[in-house]
Amino acid sequence: MQSRTTTHTAKTSEYLLDMGEPSDSYDSATASHHALHSIKQELTRHPIVIETRGFPAGEFVEVVADLAIERWGVDSGNATLTVRWFAGESEDARPEFSFHYSDAERDLGWHHHEQEHVEGWGHFQERTGTAEYSYEPYTFPSENPAPLVWEIMSLLSARL
Repeated sequence: MQSRTTTHTAKTSEYLLDMGEPSDSYDSATASHHALHSIKQELTRHPIVIETRGFPAGEFVEVVADLAIERWGVDSGNATLTVRWFAGESEDARPEFSFHYSDAERDLGWHHHEQEHVEGWGHFQERTGTAEYSYEPYTFPSENPAPLVWEIMSLLSARL
């Protein structure tokens, strides 16, 4: 069984090889952009996503998707999912990322980074209105960007 770091490293190397660069010329900004580009492509395929945008246009640091959650039977305005992904300073570093949803009533998300509110790297956080966030640990099934989109969208559907 491969470790998460090995899987992440292999995936990052694939992104760089797709660009025609050898894997020993790792660049965290380029790897992060490619992960976010993959995430944007997967979000575009999801049936409740209306539009996706990567910011800034040249080399993404985040992707924002406008969602039609009424297709899930949920009535709320201005539903968006904002995804941030940082591949790490080296190929061996763990990626830091978040899939964060917000609408007129709720603010919630799945995050993979160090956090003082929970032990470990993965957590789910949620708040309603102006209340404080509540936190709970969450273990991500993968650190592979594209499959995570479908996992998170499934979790989001169940939460809403």
